[in-house]
Amino acid sequence: MMIRDMTNSREPQGRLPDPGQKGVKAIPVSIYGTLLAFTLSSGIEQWTSTGLNVTLPDLTGTLGSSADEASWAITVYNTAFAVSVTLSHRLANRLGNRRMLSLACVIYALTSLGCALSPELPLFLCFRVLQGLAGGVFLARTLVFVTQRFEPKDRTAYLRTYGLGVFLIGRFASPILSGWFADNWSWRLLFLINVPAMLLAGWIFHRYTSPHWISEVEDYKPDIPGIALLMLGAAALQAALSRGEIDDWFGSNTIVLLTTIGIVCNLLFAAWQLTPKNRQPVLHLDYLGDRGVFSAAVLGVVLGMLLGGSLYVLPQYLRRVESHSALQTGVFISITGVATLVTLSAVQWIGAAIFKLGGKTVMAFALFVQMTAMGWFGHIVTVDTPDRNLWAPLILNGIFVGISVPTLAVAAFMRVDAKHVSTARAIYYGARQFGASLGVTAVVVLLDRRQSLHSSRLLEHFFGRNLSILGVSAQSESAIRFSGAITRQALVLTYADIFYTMAALAGVMLLFLPILPSTVGGAAKPAIREPQTRPQSEPALHAVLDGPHEAAS
Repeated sequence: MMIRDMTNSREPQGRLPDPGQKGVKAIPVSIYGTLLAFTLSSGIEQWTSTGLNVTLPDLTGTLGSSADEASWAITVYNTAFAVSVTLSHRLANRLGNRRMLSLACVIYALTSLGCALSPELPLFLCFRVLQGLAGGVFLARTLVFVTQRFEPKDRTAYLRTYGLGVFLIGRFASPILSGWFADNWSWRLLFLINVPAMLLAGWIFHRYTSPHWISEVEDYKPDIPGIALLMLGAAALQAALSRGEIDDWFGSNTIVLLTTIGIVCNLLFAAWQLTPKNRQPVLHLDYLGDRGVFSAAVLGVVLGMLLGGSLYVLPQYLRRVESHSALQTGVFISITGVATLVTLSAVQWIGAAIFKLGGKTVMAFALFVQMTAMGWFGHIVTVDTPDRNLWAPLILNGIFVGISVPTLAVAAFMRVDAKHVSTARAIYYGARQFGASLGVTAVVVLLDRRQSLHSSRLLEHFFGRNLSILGVSAQSESAIRFSGAITRQALVLTYADIFYTMAALAGVMLLFLPILPSTVGGAAKPAIREPQTRPQSEPALHAVLDGPHEAAS
């Protein structure tokens, strides 16, 4: 394999002092510019995801789709995002960070415009897939950038700034403004805002970002079979998950075929990545032999289900059961965002707790918080739950997000050397985003199945009685209203079941925490071995940015 020297890559030479540090080496303006571009692009990506969850009921009416079909706008994006994250490491080697990130911003802007102008659901979904492929590169590359361009002692401060900016845009401003757009103008404005913002981020990337962030980079030739198997497998499984509820799952030959294709392609992808004949795999899956990376992949799927499922179910409950407007729903969701922002502002104390108490202990605390939040929701939901009763579980959910995301990133990657972090992060974020897609799909399935079950039971119970005692005749208008009330009560019971299920899922994740590597007292010696495709005779490559990865996502 060829190794290219990137030490002469163009980079602006202006410098700014490192804030809060005295007597330390100044940091180039290009690094601040790149961090700003990452904050803006990642914030807009979060802006779209959160806003779409809030305005999903408005989208169904405009595009003429059912609630189940509208959820595909989220699941197809998540799957495409996961594929993009998986490919991001190799794309960065092939195209260079500057070119790849600038191009991703342009594609995201154009596909956002396409989403805003789509007259029907199929075209909208096509643009969402392309948008997911563009949006998946920002988050993983941010963590790689911070690891490879900042000293370990500085990473927490800059990642805190990044995280606060992203959540301010994506979890606080987005639900409020997108709800206001939907109530007063149109949900399409949610996507139109993306266009100038992403083009600005793309310009900043082009102006300030270096092609590569380490001195030597692999000369990569695309793994065409691996990419094809990955994309085909992801597309087949996503199609099966999306159509499963409509087509009666495995009662449909189409769903059986799609599931079989998806499983076979993914197994072949894994086998091809691990075979010695594949000299330049898309992903070095042998990294999964490291306990940290393996735990990140496994726990990342479950964490993704909790994050994606809660982000989807909370706005739907507020709009369908509580009958809140889009703006009212957005204000409630922003409460979660504020709690997350406050929690992230204390990320240095979270990091200290990880080193002192261990990542398992801190992660267990976060999961107990989520179990409490979801169990609380399940306990208090009614057809007219007072708004003030929703504040506490919403705040707890935000605290869970603010603790769990950085904690898993630190605890799982403590032993991962900086030169391996790009591929390791791709594995983790791909798994987490796949989990988010599974979480939304699971919520949609539970909504349909449990609502049907509760409706049939309630109708059987009440209409099996002598309704004349209640002053209701079978053919009267009162009976129709009574049936509607029962249907709404069934929906309440359904959401309570979903909240309890998510609390149980957080409990299940507790059982997997022992696979996390120990973090008490600091980082262990990096455990990942060099892949066979990487030359062992290049000492400079082994010396790039020594030290454990300590970043929080």
